[in-house]
Amino acid sequence: MLGFRGCRLGIVYSEISEMQARAVFEAAAEVQKAGIKVKPEVMIPLVGFKKELDLQVAVVHAAAKAVMAEKKIKLSYMVGTMIEVPRGALTADEIAQTAEFFSFGTNDLTQTCLGISRADKPFRKSSRHVDSLGSFRRWSRA
Repeated sequence: MLGFRGCRLGIVYSEISEMQARAVFEAAAEVQKAGIKVKPEVMIPLVGFKKELDLQVAVVHAAAKAVMAEKKIKLSYMVGTMIEVPRGALTADEIAQTAEFFSFGTNDLTQTCLGISRADKPFRKSSRHVDSLGSFRRWSRA
């Protein structure tokens, strides 16, 4: 789950982020033209640093602006992030300066903070030593 993916992939290959954002805004434009109220929420994945989000938000805004000009329509939308890595949680105050919303990826945060996964069934069965963390049993039932 770690490595060259999420926002880092979109930063290096911004055309991927642009293509995805255009698809969202083109679909939203079609829906809005059909008379249905729509407000897309674009979530940038695996952000750990404010600069990562800033770079991707710029791509999303540019795509939105281009689609709105092409379709001659005004769309209301938000750009935020999913806090999935510990660094993102630790720098959330900085990331919040750019993000219009947060979502928290508890599965990924658990895996990266505790080094365990809900898929680790043998570990779940022998979790007494982890119970002192106070949340493992609640988490493993999710």
